[in-house]
Amino acid sequence: MEIGVITNPNSRKNRNRPDRAERLQRIVGKMGEVHETHTLESIKPVLREFLRKRARYWVADGGDGALHWMLRMGMEVLQEDEFAGQSVTLPMTLPTKGGTIDFVANNVGIEGNAEGILATLRKHLEHGATIEETEVDSMCIDGIQIMDGVEVPFRTYGFASAAGGVGQRFYAKYYADRDPNPRTIVKVVANTVMSAPIAMTPLSKLPLGQLSTYAKEVFAPTKCKVTLDGMVLPGTEFTGVHVASMSINLGNVLRFFGKADQPGLMNAIVGTPTAWGIIRNLPRMLGGQEMKGRDVLDRPCREMVMEAHKGGELLEPIIDGEYYRNVKKMTFRVGPRVRIPKVVAPKAS
Repeated sequence: MEIGVITNPNSRKNRNRPDRAERLQRIVGKMGEVHETHTLESIKPVLREFLRKRARYWVADGGDGALHWMLRMGMEVLQEDEFAGQSVTLPMTLPTKGGTIDFVANNVGIEGNAEGILATLRKHLEHGATIEETEVDSMCIDGIQIMDGVEVPFRTYGFASAAGGVGQRFYAKYYADRDPNPRTIVKVVANTVMSAPIAMTPLSKLPLGQLSTYAKEVFAPTKCKVTLDGMVLPGTEFTGVHVASMSINLGNVLRFFGKADQPGLMNAIVGTPTAWGIIRNLPRMLGGQEMKGRDVLDRPCREMVMEAHKGGELLEPIIDGEYYRNVKKMTFRVGPRVRIPKVVAPKAS
């Protein structure tokens, strides 16, 4: 078995595709297996079977979030007794650009839709063609969640996190859209900029609908303590807490974390800039340049710790587009390097 594919029938793009798994199975043919994973709990049993059958490629039918959960569950399975003593390593993992942003696939240079990517992968394997492979740093993230009043530790893995402040608020607006896509990114940015002169001034008292509140909601700070490489940052409220192990491109609109492409380092963008300071950095966001300002740090790092204030609101960080709720503390460190095949499917004529 060469290819193991997991597909989530409950995802937004698959809800009206009841034959999705069968369609993908026809594409991979005898080279692999396609399994539906209806819940997060159903992912591990499938990955165990992929390991037992020595599948060389794990494919997530989806975008960044699908890859995120496959990576997290895969790392947990590898640490189980059955596999830990065999020196089994994580197979090559492949996102298929089925998400709303697909920053991992874009960073690596994967092109095409899921069907084209799988067909190209199968063809290369059948003909013994070389498949270009790249390695990227991940982040290992240790956290504490409050569940039913009890502190529960967890470990996950990812590539980028909007942990608090403007990035986290941006995602909340983005996912509130009925069909989030690159145009939604432009819409959220435009609504924020248009709303700022009203929402961030006394004019917010005027009954002007979302113009009176939109920017204030996006720029609302997160109350927390942030420690960067052992240095406690001044402040108790941050308008931006972000970290990544690779540069990201949000729908060819916004680009961040250019310093993360240095091996062995993450890139943190953290600070307390005002709404106007963030807006002034918008051209740099569009061009993927370093964020500037007296109250913002945009620098490489090896560790970032974020803690909710005692007795205050818990954190809701977003990792690879996935929400983690009721979080008390998060520690981000450089994680294992992940091998991703660069599959470029031919464009449909």
